Amino acid sequence: MNKILFTLLLAFGIFTSAMSQTDRGFIHPGGLHSQEDFDRVRAQLKSGNSKVVQAYNVLTRAAYAQSGVTSSPVETIVRGGGVGENYMNAARAATMAYQNGLRWKLTDDKTHAQTAVDILMAWANTTKAIGGDSNYALASGLYGYQFAQAAELVRDYEGWSREDFSKFQRWMLDVWYPYAIGFLRGRNGTWENSGRWWQAPGHYWSNWGLCNALCVVSIGILCDDVFIYNQGMSYFKYDQVGTFSEKRTDVPIKNDGLVEFLGNLVVTTYPYDGETGAYGLVGQLNESGRDAGHSSMSLGLAVDLAKVGYTQGDDLFAYMNHRLAAGIEYLAAQTQSVSDLPWVNYQYGSSGYAYSDSRAYVMTEPAMGAHIRPYWGTVIGVYEGVKGVKMPFSEKAYSAMGIDGGGQGGTSGGYDHLGYSVLMNTRDEQLCPSDKVATELSGKMEYSGTLSNNLIPSISNERIRGLISGKVISHTELGGLVNTYTSNNNTCVPAGQTLKLMPQLPDGETDTGLWEWNTGEQTRDITVSTDKSYIYRVNYTNSNGVKSQLCFPIASAGDCTPSILTPSITIGSGSSAVTKSVSSVDVLYGKSVTMSVSTSDSWGTYKWDVGGTTNKLTKSVTADADYTVEFKNQGGAVTSQTFHLHMIPAQPYVIIGEGEAEDGTTALMAEDTSVTLGLTLPAQVSSSNVVWSDGSTGSTLTVSDLETSTTFTATFSLKGTEYTISFDVLVIPSEATFISPGYYVLRHVATNSYLTCRGKNELATFEPALWTSSGDTPTLSDFDGDGASQLWYIDGTTRPKYDFTNQNGGESLKLGSTGKTNTASLHPFYIDQAVGTEHIAIHTGLTASTAKYWDIGEDGTIITDAFATLKHFPFQLIAVGESTSIINPEVDVKFIRGEVYDLSGRRVAKPTNKGVYIVDGKKVVIN
Repeated sequence: MNKILFTLLLAFGIFTSAMSQTDRGFIHPGGLHSQEDFDRVRAQLKSGNSKVVQAYNVLTRAAYAQSGVTSSPVETIVRGGGVGENYMNAARAATMAYQNGLRWKLTDDKTHAQTAVDILMAWANTTKAIGGDSNYALASGLYGYQFAQAAELVRDYEGWSREDFSKFQRWMLDVWYPYAIGFLRGRNGTWENSGRWWQAPGHYWSNWGLCNALCVVSIGILCDDVFIYNQGMSYFKYDQVGTFSEKRTDVPIKNDGLVEFLGNLVVTTYPYDGETGAYGLVGQLNESGRDAGHSSMSLGLAVDLAKVGYTQGDDLFAYMNHRLAAGIEYLAAQTQSVSDLPWVNYQYGSSGYAYSDSRAYVMTEPAMGAHIRPYWGTVIGVYEGVKGVKMPFSEKAYSAMGIDGGGQGGTSGGYDHLGYSVLMNTRDEQLCPSDKVATELSGKMEYSGTLSNNLIPSISNERIRGLISGKVISHTELGGLVNTYTSNNNTCVPAGQTLKLMPQLPDGETDTGLWEWNTGEQTRDITVSTDKSYIYRVNYTNSNGVKSQLCFPIASAGDCTPSILTPSITIGSGSSAVTKSVSSVDVLYGKSVTMSVSTSDSWGTYKWDVGGTTNKLTKSVTADADYTVEFKNQGGAVTSQTFHLHMIPAQPYVIIGEGEAEDGTTALMAEDTSVTLGLTLPAQVSSSNVVWSDGSTGSTLTVSDLETSTTFTATFSLKGTEYTISFDVLVIPSEATFISPGYYVLRHVATNSYLTCRGKNELATFEPALWTSSGDTPTLSDFDGDGASQLWYIDGTTRPKYDFTNQNGGESLKLGSTGKTNTASLHPFYIDQAVGTEHIAIHTGLTASTAKYWDIGEDGTIITDAFATLKHFPFQLIAVGESTSIINPEVDVKFIRGEVYDLSGRRVAKPTNKGVYIVDGKKVVIN
């Protein structure tokens, strides 16, 4: 395409942004809609396509599609159980984000993109779990896939920071994926039935598995994880139970396998002599005999799943000899109450009743009724608009639906599908002419390694068995396809193998030779390594110049998203056990500790470096030791966690007055207060062997009436080694400390960092020293450049109240939880200094009832109200001396304090001109 033509097309809205592909081969946007879809809709809006314009107006008028709409995030989404149900909040929120995302993609109006992002991040920052009864699985599947689809629309919005987008991806992986894959692999215990007398993997209707498979696939795309993508697709494409057969002869047919698998979703197919032209078949659905609403829901979820796959290059609309089309036409006929539909009785068993039980549910006819849901635009747009195949019953359902919207009403059914299928799938020609139809591609692979049941789903049934000939596999993906209720870490392709990827043309079609891979090759077949997870994609141009694509998703062992491990350590056992969310801990000699890790991904295995294959390890501590556990998730990615156990010979504690014992070696003593210093000793040490620095013995020492802060030591022996533990008793001054006005730096002792001003209305922070000193104490001349941001003048008009004024622009520290600096508002602070030490505490409010003490946060910013009572002295004031220059030291005018005189002895205001002045009786050069 020449540059001029491209510019014209861009001007008319035919191109908006380039389709992107990540380093894992995914297309983005790559969910329900592709960039090609958005480009087409934009062009149709420009050209005035009446149906598309009407559909777009439905979107713009929708209440949830308005910029600025807000939702109500909840910490736990609850569906089912009848108590505290709030899942409609999530349904509405996903709808809002999706509809605003659509408007941004079609108009470039950033207010809609920002609204979508604000909603998505509000939920990502709030929601931690999904609850309720077994219906939680409907929430995880439906709203999980919808949140992921909404995020896929705005993933490239420049206002969504990469940090926040990554946080959202992690939220989808940690909150939604575990529930969705957990249901798919466990069915709440009904797949393997927890060892009961009868197994029922087909329990739960197709809606349940379909929405969760759609959720997993959508998360795989959003998070660029080929393994997760293949996992989700495997439930739709392959028989995980091994009971499927192409020609079912049993009557009634039983739900003996997972019913989101296409072969079980479309229970059986029949040639139909009526008006259908859909490849000549109709197909009874798993829920066709249940009721019109649920059967329509299941079909819509299957259509959405097929559309997502189609966007990535996986043509599920053509899969298994167009089996989905047969089911679509059957359901469409049900909505028209067609009376002569073929039928075979279908028996739905559950974990409550065996098939032989008279109470088992046998469906004896299709449920009729015009229950129309918003997805028929996708059906017509793909089958008729792209494939050129008439869908007569579907046309009637499409006509009955009219222009669809999405996400509306007060009940859950109005939010099961995102809708807007007419807007996003209408073609200018409803029935594609034969010379514009894209070629339907299929694929084979030749694998250099050994095929096993770990790499491919069950081959015990005749359909799957026929797919394998030697090392040639008649499908297009490998790795992450086997997903039963058992843990298995070997479902991905081992590294070091090779795959020959072989696209297949329909019988009788002549190869044009026009092949182009996303790896750059232009041959029909390519050979690739299994050293990375990747979606290999080929585009083919047929003899009419029409392009189609085919993808080969390959999941390599270990090359997927690692799980995150959360460590904790439990010290002791029983009612006295204490659990801390840490990976390093001090442990009293001889104590037993249990180290454990948790992860949202329960489908994996653990391995400790000292043996052990659970998530926990218990050890008795007699010396410092490190222990490491590795978690290998189902995709083969390994995450490790190391625990450090530091043996302490005794646990020090302090008791202030009559208070409770607190671990530590520092105690604050006020006037008329006693302090008890103590040691919790291991069984191997007698308290009589502990000698204190004052000569006393025993496990405790009580002190009182100290006039100055004092250090006490306790000495004892354990297993032949002598240990000394020091305690600091810091005496609290009886009144606020008086500080001489002058220049200071304020040091935070624990982090050895200094109070720093970064400018007006910027957060004051504690940072490493930005000044250097050649002597024992810093002087004014050490604070040039950035160093001035850490130099403070401390003074107060009414002592002991003090203001902190920084020498980098004269900013003053302002009271407030933000800890910002501002010249417009000066606020006094009080300083308490531990008697006899350099350690201080800073607070506001002179009385005990109003005091708020400073500390610093993990990010180094000031917390001006960290605690209301004095707990420790975290800071140190370091006085800054005068300049070390002996003769007329140069001083920046902004450092001038006190009275200033010229050389004639006349008092002057703060000088504005350079020169020699007398400041506080000393000559200085002001520059």
